[in-house]
Amino acid sequence: MSEAARKPGRAMPDIEVGRLMQLIPHRFPMLLIDRLTEIEAPERATGIKCVTINEPFFQGHFPGDPIMPGVLI
Repeated sequence: MSEAARKPGRAMPDIEVGRLMQLIPHRFPMLLIDRLTEIEAPERATGIKCVTINEPFFQGHFPGDPIMPGVLI
C-alpha cells in the first residue's frame, strides 16, 4: 500500500479497480470491489461492487434460480 493510502482519515478521490489492484492482493474471482471511495487506513475502507448476473457465484447458487449468496451481502 502506498504511503499516502496509509495515512489515517485521508480523504481521497475514487480509486478505480486498476489502481486498487496495486494496493491489495485480491484477484478475480475474489476481488469483490470495483471502486474504493474512502479509506481510513489501517482501520477501514468503503468501496463499491457493481453486481451483475455474470458473477461466477450465480452459476452455482442456484442453477436456474440465481440468488446472491447471503455471506456476500
